[in-house]
Amino acid sequence: MSLRRGALWVLVGLILTAGAVVARPGASYAHQDREATLAGSSMQHPAGTDDFGRDRLIRVSAALLISLTGSIVGAALTTAAAAGVGTLAAFGPKVVGWSTMLVCDAFLALPWMFLLMMVRSALPFTMSPAHSAAITFLVLAALGWPACARAVYRGAVAQRTSGWMLHARATGLHRTQMIRYLLPNLLSLLLPQFLVSIPAFVIAEANLGALGLGISEPLPSWGGMLFELNNSAMLLETRWVFFPLALLVVVLLALEGTAAEA
Repeated sequence: MSLRRGALWVLVGLILTAGAVVARPGASYAHQDREATLAGSSMQHPAGTDDFGRDRLIRVSAALLISLTGSIVGAALTTAAAAGVGTLAAFGPKVVGWSTMLVCDAFLALPWMFLLMMVRSALPFTMSPAHSAAITFLVLAALGWPACARAVYRGAVAQRTSGWMLHARATGLHRTQMIRYLLPNLLSLLLPQFLVSIPAFVIAEANLGALGLGISEPLPSWGGMLFELNNSAMLLETRWVFFPLALLVVVLLALEGTAAEA
């Protein structure tokens, strides 16, 4: 079994397990059991509870599904935007290509987390948890395209001198028509960019959540649960506080393994 296939099976298994946990009758990531705060593993709470008495397994499962769904959608949006920007820069007027790549370089010159924190902190926080999740992943998508756009630009410029492109020009094919045939030829470049963006967005969402800039409570998020690791008293009370971190590492390894051979 190849690394990619094994990682994909692990990822699918985690998603199906998390879906089954969340879909269980009576399962609620927001329900508080005040009689069992920071409880250890039990039949009722297999992974224990947090300091509010909320089932940790349900919350971790919901966080996994929210994070992967948002990251996949965000990666698709940022890859599509990068494909459009990179193609426009390669086949548009020279001034458009030059100015577009200048914007990309300006974005890439700044630390990505700094940009995320700056943009996210400028947005309102008084919104519903669902809206905060949508805003978080939209910000990731809006700021994640420059590196991919530059890669697409280089690939599109290389395609300009390819045999099929020269033949298309000789037959009088319009530039917009050539772009329609260009995108399938860039698929081998766009797919890895899409797959690499997913774990990057998962990590970024976790970092924003740990800083209080991500998904708001009571909606579970990786960052919100990792923030519990700052509480030294909680670390002494229960070791299940490390469960979200361990699962996040497994998810990231599975995502990286899936993208490794793309």
